[in-house]
Amino acid sequence: MSRRILFILLLLASAAAVAAGQENAPAAHSNFSGRWRMDKEKSDFAGFTVPDMVVRVIDQRGNTLNIHTIETVKGKTTSADVSYVLDGSAASNVINGRDATSKTFWDGAALMVRTYTKDSKNNDLEILDRYELSDDGQVLTNTSHIANTKGSVDMKLVSVKETASQ
Repeated sequence: MSRRILFILLLLASAAAVAAGQENAPAAHSNFSGRWRMDKEKSDFAGFTVPDMVVRVIDQRGNTLNIHTIETVKGKTTSADVSYVLDGSAASNVINGRDATSKTFWDGAALMVRTYTKDSKNNDLEILDRYELSDDGQVLTNTSHIANTKGSVDMKLVSVKETASQ
């Protein structure tokens, strides 16, 4: 009788361990590919000039994430391109005319990008971006923590996925 109880307890303990392992298993990584348009009402530019329009075209293939951004502020349109390596390797880009080095890591399904560059006064600048998709995959939220020796600011860009008919 005691062996049978011990066996049942071992089975229950094994099942609990498997369930706990599944709960702690890493979430699947998101795929951010698509054309995304800023939702001005849900975005927060922390007192900086709010763009009239921001559109991002993201292409995520294998281990590479490419982001093409088009932004219009007060009638002036600019564009920028950055590429990241999704395995944590360093990626070099030019951001606002300055060299930048970025590394990525995953926080569950969210992609984190840590970038080191210089600001307009040649001070060290660190940017920590977090890219997250809504459960239905139709809303992309990019939060940014930007810090230099004088302080930091937090910003949020919320974008809605465009469909082929838009």
